[in-house]
Amino acid sequence: MATIIVTYGVPRRMFDEKLAGHQLLIPQPMKAFTKEEMLRLLPEADAVVACTAFDAEMIQAAKKLKLIVCYGAGYDAIDVEAATRAGIMVANTPDCVTMPTAELAMALIMSLARRIVDLNDKLHTQPSQQVFGMGKYMGTSLAGRTLGIVGMGRIGSLVADFGRFIGMQVLYTARTPKPHRDALGDRQVSLPELMQQADFVSLHCPATPETRQMISREMLSLMKPTAYLINTARGAVVDEEALIQLLRDGSIAGAGLDVYQNEPNPNPDFLTLPNVILTPHVGSNTLQARDHMAEQASLRILDVLGGNLPQNLLNPEALNT
Repeated sequence: MATIIVTYGVPRRMFDEKLAGHQLLIPQPMKAFTKEEMLRLLPEADAVVACTAFDAEMIQAAKKLKLIVCYGAGYDAIDVEAATRAGIMVANTPDCVTMPTAELAMALIMSLARRIVDLNDKLHTQPSQQVFGMGKYMGTSLAGRTLGIVGMGRIGSLVADFGRFIGMQVLYTARTPKPHRDALGDRQVSLPELMQQADFVSLHCPATPETRQMISREMLSLMKPTAYLINTARGAVVDEEALIQLLRDGSIAGAGLDVYQNEPNPNPDFLTLPNVILTPHVGSNTLQARDHMAEQASLRILDVLGGNLPQNLLNPEALNT
């Protein structure tokens, strides 16, 4: 029987089903183990599902640990280098979050284009006679507009497909050529060209040293005053101070943000901006997605417990340590 720690109280039904016969340590719903609790539990752990940050001190305490599974796609909160030095495999579950995060990105795009949040607020707070009327509070159609995808990976590709379905033209950046996207009519361009031409810029790149504040003041300043920025990737990718300034002075039309540099405490200046839609990092926050994430995390654990390599292994060099 293996000991498996899930660091946060996520829905556990699928963990219980898939990992029956093993000892599952998971906190109460919507609670996290404290670092002190983790350091006490880790010496006996065979595998960890990391829903929260997992640093080098925790890795050092995990004397028996074989595998850390990231609960989702982004693994920037896990010290992968420290895990590799300790000979601990790290894997993630990217396919589980692809569709729900793409859905959220498109929901933000549509909400910004059609002023859904703004109009909802007006109908809740103003006499309806002041809100109704042809020509009031005009939105923008998406058909014929240009959608810029920064990072044409799993999620970016789905958002591009959504955009193409409703008649948008797609520009994208990617680290490698994407001939299958080009065959659909999408066009790969440089980041400055994308920022200049896109009516909606949707970010889908991971947080790495290379992408940190990649959407800089210089890049943001290239955007059209009628353009919108959507970020469902990672807050660290954007220069938030520059974004706030440009939103405040009307240099860009608006933004839809699900991720922030200092979660769970977004910059309070965002809360003062009427041209920003904010959601609390909920890209994969559907019950169906959470069950799928638990299922896939469990399967990776079972692979390793059975002597096999897990799917989506991020640090194969750990096998040589």
